[in-house]
Amino acid sequence: MARSEPNVPAPPYAARRRRLVAALRTARVPALLVSNPANVTYLTGFESSNAFLLCTPTAAALITDFRYETAARTLAADQQLELLIAKDGLGRAVATFCRQHHIRTLAFEDDHLTVARYETLRRHVPNVRWRPARPWIMAARLVKDEGELATMRLAVRIAEQAFATIRDHEWIGLTEREAADLLEERLRAAARKWGAHAEPAFPFIVATGPNAAIPHHRPGATLIREGQILLVDWGARVTGYCSDMTRTLFLGTPDAQFKKVYSIVLKAQLAAIRTLKPGVTLKHVDAAARSIIAAAGHAAHFGHATGHRIGLEVHEGLKLAKNNPERARAGMITTIEPGIYLPGWGGVRIEDMVLVTPRGHEVLTALPK
Repeated sequence: MARSEPNVPAPPYAARRRRLVAALRTARVPALLVSNPANVTYLTGFESSNAFLLCTPTAAALITDFRYETAARTLAADQQLELLIAKDGLGRAVATFCRQHHIRTLAFEDDHLTVARYETLRRHVPNVRWRPARPWIMAARLVKDEGELATMRLAVRIAEQAFATIRDHEWIGLTEREAADLLEERLRAAARKWGAHAEPAFPFIVATGPNAAIPHHRPGATLIREGQILLVDWGARVTGYCSDMTRTLFLGTPDAQFKKVYSIVLKAQLAAIRTLKPGVTLKHVDAAARSIIAAAGHAAHFGHATGHRIGLEVHEGLKLAKNNPERARAGMITTIEPGIYLPGWGGVRIEDMVLVTPRGHEVLTALPK
């Protein structure tokens, strides 16, 4: 019997747009062109590879093409959005909206829009002053509302249950690619038990033996054998929201080197998790893990950030890195994933998802490590 899906509140799209408009008013920006698909989804629920959202203090318009017209018309009617179906490209539709609403200055997402697309838009909308936008939407997305958090908890549960169904002996004898396929099958099956639909949040990383020393290894034809390291990094995407976790196994009886490296990484991860709370700088969280790994003589073997924010995108906003002075905020979800990678031997990474709470933090992932 399928489990009932958690009661997830309807996303407050209109409220999100009102907060965005308030930010525009404060910045004295008359209009914003939203081009990042994740941000369009966040503000409207519309998912498309080719859509813009235009927001002003008095109007909001969804722009897309004929492929998405039916779905867009229903959504626009439900949310009282203007709808422009671009027959001659999105740029001309933007120009039409600007003329109709007498827009002379238009902010754009400079951290997303490519130079080529920006130049095309400028040609189609020549009488508008283009202004790079501050990351207003991303700042709002970092703090998850009740519905987002419920969906992400479900994405975590599905991913965990998929992994837990695979016993150690089932990995042995598969190629890395076959193991990734098996995990994807189990993930979809776990979702069905919840009465939900899930897909991989990203291409799974399955790395065995020396391949585990490559942080973003692509699964290949290498055979998974007993007596080797197996690093698995995977996650589920449910209703647009992602989970992301990593576990490092030793298939058989672990040797002394594996035990030593694993204990260092685990100690570093737990220290970083303990450090995470509202107001702490993200570089301080990174330092909590990095200092332990460096003290153990492995500073050169930990070359990535300690974690990253996550939500509608696997990597959402800036990372928990040694040069990031941003401060943690209640409602933010981040991964904590230090690692040690030794070329020719393998690597260990342990990754959990952690919610910043008003008084501290909550580890969302529950798999043994």
